[in-house]
Amino acid sequence: MRLRFAPSPTGALHVGSVRTTLYNYLFARQRDGVLILRVEDTDQDRLVAGAIDSIYDGLRWLGISSNEGPQEGGPHAPYVQSERLPLYQRHAQELIDKGAAYYCFCSKERLAALRAEQEAHHEITRYDRHCRNIPQAEAAERAKTEPHVVRQKVPDEGTLAIEDLVHGRIEWQANTIEDQVLLKSDGFPTYHLAVVVDDHVMQITHIMRGEEWMASVPKLSKRHGSTAVSQFREDGYLPEALINYLALIGWSPGNEDEVFSMDDLLRVWKIEQVQSAGGKWDKERLDYFNGVWIRKLSVDELVRRLEPFVPAEWDRVVLKKIAPHIQERMKTLKDAQELIRFLFTDDIGYEKSLLIPKKSDRATTVQVLARARAVLGELEPFVAAKIQPALEGLAAELGWSKGELNGVVRMAITGRKVGPPLYESLEVLGKEKSLRRIERAQELLAGGRD
Repeated sequence: MRLRFAPSPTGALHVGSVRTTLYNYLFARQRDGVLILRVEDTDQDRLVAGAIDSIYDGLRWLGISSNEGPQEGGPHAPYVQSERLPLYQRHAQELIDKGAAYYCFCSKERLAALRAEQEAHHEITRYDRHCRNIPQAEAAERAKTEPHVVRQKVPDEGTLAIEDLVHGRIEWQANTIEDQVLLKSDGFPTYHLAVVVDDHVMQITHIMRGEEWMASVPKLSKRHGSTAVSQFREDGYLPEALINYLALIGWSPGNEDEVFSMDDLLRVWKIEQVQSAGGKWDKERLDYFNGVWIRKLSVDELVRRLEPFVPAEWDRVVLKKIAPHIQERMKTLKDAQELIRFLFTDDIGYEKSLLIPKKSDRATTVQVLARARAVLGELEPFVAAKIQPALEGLAAELGWSKGELNGVVRMAITGRKVGPPLYESLEVLGKEKSLRRIERAQELLAGGRD
């Protein structure tokens, strides 16, 4: 079995394309088949420099590999359409010789006038087959000197049909299909010709496309499926999470299972379980899967994955100590920097009013901070196992809830209302810094008014 993923290098790799590519990849790998990456760059006006490298980078990050392609090579090289022009021109000529295509000499001005007239009469805008019946010999002679395109000669009647593994049999009436351009005036093929010639020559056995290529079928909205894969990477999503999430847009395993690695998918994914209804984008669900996969990482692996998301000068020993304590609290890797910034800088500015619990006042909070500093100052070693009972005992003694006391101490040492668990935060920050920050909070409050 031979399948293909055929992106256009008109920008970055997008998630909508990745879902289609993933299904191609799973289908091919499960059957010991071949996946081909073919670059469809016939629309030369929209090309973006570096797009092919970007597509490969995105696929590698996600763990999707191809057997043949521009970088891999293969028996049907080249795998870039702009390098295969003679092949398309030869096939276009074959179609003309068979009477299945014809030269069209209509100018852009005539076509624009035709379109305007059809729109004015509320008609379907389509080519009127003006050049279709020019005798073949006459058209061939004119084509030597006149600008022209080559159009497909669609049959006047009959039914065109495909058997789709998801949607079943799909039919079109031939008389609803326009005589589309196959070869443009610059000698480049249109998508319609190049894709069919390449699929034929490269012996593609199964074509798996996004549903937008089937008229009137609901689809994964381009508005939601058009975010670049590189953007998800920069935003701190794990490739495992993105693959897991995308696999489940339009596919269900038939049970309650929902967390799947690529290896799991290769084992359980079935084309027969792909649904015909279109997929919907759900960022909250993606965030959920990202959290699941973050929590599955070992501490060492989490630290490695966090590398691009925290400043290079931050001490990696400290990062490794705190990593397991933020693992449960992150939706994305990008969340880490703000959660743990207090460990690497003394600049944790905050409004002093945030130190005072709702049921307390400035003077009382100053006293509570002093008591907390005294209690913590006596601890040796300064570890979470000793910090927790000490602060819980103090809260009981003061008649405060644990949450109220912890909130005051957390704000004093982190400058935030939320973050890693407090007792572990104090341990990793260290006794000296913790006491100094509590003292600074005291001074901040003492210098103000109620």
